[in-house]
Amino acid sequence: MAGIHSTREVADLLGIETWRVRRLFEDGTLPEPGRFAGKRAIEAAIIPRIVDALRARGWLPADQEVSPPAGQEASQESPRCAANDRRGADVAD
Repeated sequence: MAGIHSTREVADLLGIETWRVRRLFEDGTLPEPGRFAGKRAIEAAIIPRIVDALRARGWLPADQEVSPPAGQEASQESPRCAANDRRGADVAD
């Protein structure tokens, strides 16, 4: 499941504290994602929304580059964040 990340993984990707990502879901800024084994299962497709929400709060500098999660290529769909979902991509075994 390369397209699913935990709260900690997203925070590590963005170089911020885990609680900041968690707070976006707890206070209703973003809808709660599903859970797997008691942890949030955050789809890579919503990482740009997380980045935007963090920047709106001043928790992530506007000029900070965001790298795509490991195993995923950057997409040209959003100039805000390079961590876009590769929808429809075939995964090699």
